[in-house]
Amino acid sequence: MASDDELAQLEKLSNEWEPEPQGPLVGERKSSSAITVEYANADPIYRIKTAALPQKYAFFRTCRGDGHCGWRAVAFGYYEALLRGGDANKLEEEVVRLRSMNNLLNSIGFQEDLYEDFADEVYELLRRLAASLRAMDGTTAALLLEAFNDMGRSMAIITYLKLLASAWLQNHEARFADFIIGYPSLKAYCQHNIEAAQCEMDHLAMQALAECVVKAGGLALEVLYLDRSEGTEISPYREVPENVANPPTIRILYRPGHYDILYKAEDFAPPAQQQPIPTQPPLQVALAGYTEEFVPMASHLSDVMTLIPGMYPPALGQRWPSLSYDYNSSPAPVPTYAPAPTPAAPVTSSHQDFASPVHASYAHHGAHSHHGIHLEPPVTLPIHPPPPMSLDRGPPLTLERTAPVERGGPFRPSVYELEPGFGGCGQPHAMPFQTSIFRNSHYNTAHFLNPDFQPEEWSPDTEYATGNRGRHKSTSQ
Repeated sequence: MASDDELAQLEKLSNEWEPEPQGPLVGERKSSSAITVEYANADPIYRIKTAALPQKYAFFRTCRGDGHCGWRAVAFGYYEALLRGGDANKLEEEVVRLRSMNNLLNSIGFQEDLYEDFADEVYELLRRLAASLRAMDGTTAALLLEAFNDMGRSMAIITYLKLLASAWLQNHEARFADFIIGYPSLKAYCQHNIEAAQCEMDHLAMQALAECVVKAGGLALEVLYLDRSEGTEISPYREVPENVANPPTIRILYRPGHYDILYKAEDFAPPAQQQPIPTQPPLQVALAGYTEEFVPMASHLSDVMTLIPGMYPPALGQRWPSLSYDYNSSPAPVPTYAPAPTPAAPVTSSHQDFASPVHASYAHHGAHSHHGIHLEPPVTLPIHPPPPMSLDRGPPLTLERTAPVERGGPFRPSVYELEPGFGGCGQPHAMPFQTSIFRNSHYNTAHFLNPDFQPEEWSPDTEYATGNRGRHKSTSQ
């Protein structure tokens, strides 16, 4: 049977035993309603205060309760508040400012070899976050969470903050000496309650960090104490920098023996919602449709002058077609004209004795419809040689219909198209001359790519010379 001393020792060990802390060093952001559920069966005062918590603070983030939760919460909140500012230059300015505080550490006897490795870890994380902000790669939150869940890196940052808090308190001994009870000096207090490897954060340490790190960096600190004091809401404690409007705020929730991080809904911008792309209505293009019709009419000009572009009076059939932007699915009506009764006259061979061109009627081009070409019935065109006359007076030229010529466009056809055999070639589309380039192009009617393809007829008269250009010899001897 165990003795009384052994039983007392076992009781002491039982009272001092604490379960091994579980979970990440810094957890993901969660809804603060989970805290309300956690205290649903707790003390009535805790139930009332935690029930009102989600109304003001929408989210919270847990920190592992290993004795460093307070330091870890302030350190993580410090980096996160700088990121909410969104200014990469501000993070680099913090590197310079924290470097300048080495004089504060040196003034109380800390050797630079002692803290330079811890300080480098703080500077490096600030630089990496600044680079991520500049790159706008969206990895800043992941980089910060990864760094604080690495035990070595997070403990280096926490140790550096502990040394800064201790140096700040010792350099302001006149302000904080009256709060020390049970220790011979402020230095001894800092060695046992701040600089120690395993120590929780107390109010003096929180005050020191608020002054030398948070407020000096243009940030605000708000600590909410969940205790048994009277009231229906958690008691807040605030440290706000001077001459800074709406500074980013670090919010810490203190529960008996533990610290977590709190957030308001406005601390995070709402996710950008993608605007629906409006459906574009069908694009309607007004295509110009027109009908050109040739109307035989009298002219006071000679038939020679009618060949000059622009000399013919602008009348129906001899001007640019009018455009209509109204869609019409039916073909344009084709007017018919009775041929003028005129006596037949022989056609002279003079190159001036030819008539004005006759256009083939074109089908009206309607929207979304196809029509064949409407041709007028063939008529004969007697030609009369013009008597000498002036340009302003003359007998009207009487026209009779001849075979229509299939030709498109608003330009007057050439005489080589209207007069068969004109030019002495004997072919309806023969040209008076051909170059080697034209002969090999598709504009040549003898070319197989021409739509009016007409093969050339071989003539021995044009192929072989029949004249004897040699010297004639006399047959007489």
